[in-house]
Amino acid sequence: TADQSVAVIDLVASAIRIYVSKRLLKTPLEINVKGVNPLLTDKMVAPADQIEIEQGPEGLIGRSTFLILVKRLDGTRHHHWVNAEVSLIRKVLVATRPIRRKEPIPPDALSLEIISQTQSSQHYLESPEDLLGKRASRPIGQSVPITADMVEEAPIILRGDPVMLVFETDDMRIATGGRAKEDGFLGRPLAVITEDGSKTVYGTVMSPSTIIVGF
Repeated sequence: TADQSVAVIDLVASAIRIYVSKRLLKTPLEINVKGVNPLLTDKMVAPADQIEIEQGPEGLIGRSTFLILVKRLDGTRHHHWVNAEVSLIRKVLVATRPIRRKEPIPPDALSLEIISQTQSSQHYLESPEDLLGKRASRPIGQSVPITADMVEEAPIILRGDPVMLVFETDDMRIATGGRAKEDGFLGRPLAVITEDGSKTVYGTVMSPSTIIVGF
């Protein structure tokens, strides 16, 4: 009957939502499941039959196939494959104006908006903290949801910036000036031209102005 079909769809959809929610790294506002097929109406014999998902797609989202286990009241167990469309309702960061490539992401260029995620490859950013120290890796248009591949770490030192080279040993510390030969990132190696321009020295970026060189 139509009522039975609706009940079965609800049972299957509920089982899929539970399966997906347990495997997501971040909890969405809502998990939508639609397009369940086949309906399995003829496989269910009582309202108290239980449904569990034993296997699902790696990506979880989109049109996918799930292996369903039906546990009947009489103790019998049956496996069936079911297709369903899974989407997530999320609140994500969206650009409120165009953002240029290499531009640091300013908080006033962002808003939180609700969208529907239909592909597992869409790694949306959901918190302003996700963008601390980041810049746009490519142009981002106005009203575009921001994904992880649209941003990159921003350098704290730019090529040509004056820096302090600090040479350290267990019992000695010497400091001298220089200029960054390339953009520098916190905790990473950086090439620095000495103040007289005669030599290139490599050290580790410790701050926007300090490069530590070990002997």
